[in-house]
Amino acid sequence: MQRAYHFVSLTYGLDDLRRRRLKISRLNDLNDPFELWAIAQSDHRVRKALRETKEQMARDCGLLCFSLDWHNPVLWSHYADRHRGIALGFDVDEHILKPVLYRKTRPILNKIDLTVADSLLFTKYFDWNYEHEARIFTDLKDQDSQTGLYFADFNEQLVLREVIAGPACTASIEDLRDATGSAARVKFTKARLAFKTFRVVVDQRGFPKASSK
Repeated sequence: MQRAYHFVSLTYGLDDLRRRRLKISRLNDLNDPFELWAIAQSDHRVRKALRETKEQMARDCGLLCFSLDWHNPVLWSHYADRHRGIALGFDVDEHILKPVLYRKTRPILNKIDLTVADSLLFTKYFDWNYEHEARIFTDLKDQDSQTGLYFADFNEQLVLREVIAGPACTASIEDLRDATGSAARVKFTKARLAFKTFRVVVDQRGFPKASSK
């Protein structure tokens, strides 16, 4: 199993914990327009084939995005509501979780095979490397009737192990425990900004004590 972290706003994160599920991202909703578009495309036939492939995959597939590290402040800014959200740490089956490869140049397509197809799913431009991303591709099925979204349930391949509250997160440990419910072996951590480096680190003081009324 590989430890991996999913960043989310507090509102959606609490809902994820209560329902024990993660939202599956759609390919066309991702913030990188080069998803499945990372190879060089001098041939118009290649462009056409890739466009059709991406359109088909966008209809049929989605992905769960994780980082293999939670200490980068940019991740908290971009994906956890400017440090006000939370990071959920999972033990993930290594057979389904694959790291992203970051490249400075777009590879040239010499042939189409399973290796090329797989590389398209896990290749991004080098400047995204701060994300230290790993991802799971999954089929889209069982659409939620209320939201129209798709979700992946926590299971034996996606085991919740940590809940980390961002430096500006206002949730108490009681809020997080209540949302998590009876899930076993979950560690709750309060984060803070480091004093000497540009990192987010564990706040050794723990969560602030709830004020008495």
